[in-house]
Amino acid sequence: MIIIEASVAQSIVGELGSLITTGKWPERPPANTLRGVDFYSARDLVRALTFGAQLFKNKHGYLPKLASPGTFSEHIFLRKFLAPLPMPSLADKLAAYDYVKARLGEDFLPSVVWANDNVSELWAAEPPPGRFVLKANNGCNFIMFLNLPGDLVAKRSEIEKKSTQWLGSRFGYSWGEWQYCTFKPRVFLEGFVDFDGENVPDDFKIFCFGGKAHLIEVDVNRFTNRLRTAFYDPSWKHIPVAYSHEPIQRERPGNLDQMIRVAETIAKDMDFARIDLYSDGKCNIKFGEITFAPGNAGSRFSDLRFDRWLGSLFGKGPHAPFQ
Repeated sequence: MIIIEASVAQSIVGELGSLITTGKWPERPPANTLRGVDFYSARDLVRALTFGAQLFKNKHGYLPKLASPGTFSEHIFLRKFLAPLPMPSLADKLAAYDYVKARLGEDFLPSVVWANDNVSELWAAEPPPGRFVLKANNGCNFIMFLNLPGDLVAKRSEIEKKSTQWLGSRFGYSWGEWQYCTFKPRVFLEGFVDFDGENVPDDFKIFCFGGKAHLIEVDVNRFTNRLRTAFYDPSWKHIPVAYSHEPIQRERPGNLDQMIRVAETIAKDMDFARIDLYSDGKCNIKFGEITFAPGNAGSRFSDLRFDRWLGSLFGKGPHAPFQ
């Protein structure tokens, strides 16, 4: 249970006032986009801002400054409510697949063998045998690994229970990730991406500002208690920063340049997006998702200077590398 401190609520009201009085409240968004401030009612906007700010403080130890964000985390918090996001929402994982297909073709997409808003239809569909991931398009970490056809029988009750929870969720509404609530929830069955190996491949999260890659996060051993992270610049210079654990290092992928081209093609015309790709580091690349609010602004870096440097990339003009 999250307890909202009175000082947090008071601060948010004051920060909202500062945005207005300093003239930083943005104008109406461009066509085919939507912002959090347009999506929420006035009451729910304040509630989501306050709840999100409390989560932010619990994680970072300070409150976000809405009128003058400095760190990357503060910028992401502010963007949750003021950044115009493309509509139809690319937070919809299935819509994001269509978006990528239109720009890059099908080669970079994982296979989707079934999708529906009613999980009971899964058994009638008789999906092919193999390793799959059952996902929902309307949230984060809505996943279940399955071996078919056996798990359709052995895990039927678990599949039905989890899918029902996912489909009934308004993920993100309470803390500002409203974009997950703008489309019809669906569950889908996706081929397990392993590039003919036993384990989940490395996850390359490419931070793009103005459509250009500036930072690459590599996550290894995902979905295990051995998750580790490495950060690199686009030339593969290691940045000794991580989250809550010691930073690691990885060899330069042989297809790094191709991954950057794929990410920048997807992020073109977006002022900020994190493009997540799976790769074997050789020749295979599969798209993961487009993320507009990484970590819900709650990912705490091990170096605050790095958080500030990453926040500076939202500015215009040339950017110095992190030192």
